[in-house]
Amino acid sequence: MRPIQAVLCLGALALASGCSSIAKGVTEAVLEQSASEDKRQCHIDGPAWDGLETALKKQEADRAMNQSYRQLKVVMVHGIGRHLPGYSARLTEKLMHELNLDVRSENAKEIILSDPDIGDGPTALLRVWRYTNKAATRELLFYELTWSPIAEEAKKPIDYDDSVEQSYRRTVINNLAKGFFNARVPDALIYLGATRRPILASVRQATCWATSADWNELPDSGKHECNLLDPKRLKYLKDDDYAFLSHSIGSRVVIDTLQQQAEFAVSQTTQTAAQFREISGNKQYPVFMLANQLPLLQLGQPIPKVHGQIADYCRPGGQFYANRLMGGLNIKAFSDPNDLLSYGIPPKFADDYLDSRMCPTITNITLNVSNPVSLAGIDVVNPGEAHSGYDYDDRVIAIIARGVGGPDEAQLIKDKCTWMHTVPSR
Repeated sequence: MRPIQAVLCLGALALASGCSSIAKGVTEAVLEQSASEDKRQCHIDGPAWDGLETALKKQEADRAMNQSYRQLKVVMVHGIGRHLPGYSARLTEKLMHELNLDVRSENAKEIILSDPDIGDGPTALLRVWRYTNKAATRELLFYELTWSPIAEEAKKPIDYDDSVEQSYRRTVINNLAKGFFNARVPDALIYLGATRRPILASVRQATCWATSADWNELPDSGKHECNLLDPKRLKYLKDDDYAFLSHSIGSRVVIDTLQQQAEFAVSQTTQTAAQFREISGNKQYPVFMLANQLPLLQLGQPIPKVHGQIADYCRPGGQFYANRLMGGLNIKAFSDPNDLLSYGIPPKFADDYLDSRMCPTITNITLNVSNPVSLAGIDVVNPGEAHSGYDYDDRVIAIIARGVGGPDEAQLIKDKCTWMHTVPSR
């Protein structure tokens, strides 16, 4: 927890409770405990899986044999609040260090995304960086999507509430809280309304570019639309490895986009669509969800037409196995129990609320990204830090990079986390 934020948060807690004994000395207590022992929990509940490191090792082995190799492509989708291009810099830097990727393209490719559902309104930006190691034996393309300008336009009706005319009438703490609320919470309402279509279109276009070109084929800049029905996508979809990183509401957006694309392929009768379904039916899609909100954003939403039939669609020998849409939608849901805007995923959520044809599996990763501070014998945590502090956490980076339960698992995870290995029910 950063001291200034902790002081504000704990001060607000003290004022709200009317407890002057807690308020007194808050600053000193926070500063004294900033270097205290790490009290944070970390528990993993799910099957074993490989991290991004495993894909890069396979890539190195193929290159050593002068064979064609699978590129690794990672798509980042942010969550609630205003974001500027480059928002993923801290997370990316730590992740690339963990993956021994210490060479980066000097400039990013910057594509302004075009799509009929985006229209002529505010646009989203896709920045693509190329990372390698010094020996050029491993390569990762990182696609950072910034879609928040679309949501910012939709939040104009509440701009007045942030003006001095309104804010100066509030207490300092309440004004900070109202500013946080106005900047972030409305995004969930916006996504469930008319703005949902352009937001989904931006993620659809980002994933389309990831599956349509290598580094040299991507446009350097400008406004472009990716053709979802381009047969060239089949080669990249088949030959490359993909992963998604998402935060907050971005997790729901990613899942909805993948569902939309799968259903689009089902609705088409072309040979390309048939090939797409065949390839995707054998493809694994890991999605690392930071500050996961899937249960919250399921409220009031329709349940997929095909649900409760994962075994029939996803296990070899199942009666609908040939009709699956994905080889596996592998959800890794990171949640901090102290985050007011994050939710763990119940065991039956995948069966009850996700499309069985996507073959979803869920791993719950319950961990504290903010260290509790003890005041008068009470542990308190900054909820804002608990929602957005994932890119500071070495355990989060290690789990994404090296997985859990496999040969590449980081020693840090073995030392700092407990793991309950789950297996499919019979």
